[in-house]
Amino acid sequence: MKQLLSIEYAKLKKLTSIKVIFLVYVAIVPLWMLFMGFFFTNSPVPFFPSEKELYSFPGVWRFITYSASFFNILMGVTVVIITCNEIHFRTMRQNIIDGLTKKQFILGKFLVILCIAAIVSLYTAIVGFLIGGFYSGFGGFYENIHYVPTYFLQTLGYFSFAFFFAVLVRKPALSIIFFVVSFIVEFIIGIILNAAVSEVPYQFFPLNVFSKLTPVPFFEKIMAMQKAETGQDYWVMPTWGQYLLVAFYLCLFFLIAYRVLKKRDV
Repeated sequence: MKQLLSIEYAKLKKLTSIKVIFLVYVAIVPLWMLFMGFFFTNSPVPFFPSEKELYSFPGVWRFITYSASFFNILMGVTVVIITCNEIHFRTMRQNIIDGLTKKQFILGKFLVILCIAAIVSLYTAIVGFLIGGFYSGFGGFYENIHYVPTYFLQTLGYFSFAFFFAVLVRKPALSIIFFVVSFIVEFIIGIILNAAVSEVPYQFFPLNVFSKLTPVPFFEKIMAMQKAETGQDYWVMPTWGQYLLVAFYLCLFFLIAYRVLKKRDV
């Protein structure tokens, strides 16, 4: 495993585009969080939380992971670039000639995705910790901290989906386009299903499953208001069901990617 990580690091450390994307993420997450906070706290809508609820512990964990989740697409593009570069510059072919198996290649990419997800989640947690400490002190920082590992799981889901598209399409520009457009397509399908059937089927779609891991901070208030207006409950998948589905999709995406690589000439 150490050997795979050292091989992957040697390939990644020279990629300037990856460094730029990481720097953009580092700068934009706290700025976006502050912008979202300003928007929510200055809105006339009654169920929006106050500034104290958003930025203080324990609410800050939910808010920072929700805010940061908007940029998982950006980090997913990073995974696409990394994977497509391997294919385009025939690095994967050279690794296999040098003795690496396709299983080891897939494992190496999974380790890269794991590391990117860990770095992103750790940085997001640090931002939340500092902002929460500034607004309310560090006494209750451990409450609701489970949103951080949940966010980590979400990033793994998005990044594995990006890897799947990169292996399937192979062309960097096309892979990025398909990856981004898939969010729009799934959302449109979800609207149609909600109108024509019910809200239940859409909750099993992969991108929707990933996104629901970090719901909007006042989600429960929205659901309560909807129930008061319509008299109907909105079915929400339990957390354990979301975790199981994320694990299933992770395995599915990597299994399909492995099958595709196994059949294709590298």
